[in-house]
Amino acid sequence: MVASEQTCDVVVVGAGGAGLAAAIEARRAGADVVLLEKNPAPGGSTAWSVGSVTASGSSHQARAGVADDPASHWRDMAAFNGDLDPRDNPALRRVLADAMPETMDWLEAQGLRFFGPMPEPPHTRPRMHTVLPNARAYIVHLGRAARRIGVRVATQTRAVALVQEGGG
Repeated sequence: MVASEQTCDVVVVGAGGAGLAAAIEARRAGADVVLLEKNPAPGGSTAWSVGSVTASGSSHQARAGVADDPASHWRDMAAFNGDLDPRDNPALRRVLADAMPETMDWLEAQGLRFFGPMPEPPHTRPRMHTVLPNARAYIVHLGRAARRIGVRVATQTRAVALVQEGGG
């Protein structure tokens, strides 16, 4: 197997939803970004997901007249824990709940469209937003956004070693 050598500011390993989002934001911050994906096409587990996002404070909720906020969302998420509650990380759950209004706006700015909000018990308010037409839309739209701004995407490229030079 022949190894190739590239230099860049940021290497993102894995072109699923999280990897694509990280690459987009690193590039927008001015970094030269290479996104490595071992498979023939981006997707990761995001492409297999249902595609729903639970969010409070979304524009969809506002249009539907649903009054909601991240603090209520955070409290309701604990109801999913059941016997696993001792293993929960309330601080991390708070970060997620607080970030979801902005995250929904960011996803829609990348071209994604959602249906909802729909009820999802035990949530006390409708918060389930489902991407249209299906979960593959995350990869399609985030992939387009990444390429449009100059992220270098290398598919069928497995990361086996990364070399960091300098003190960065």
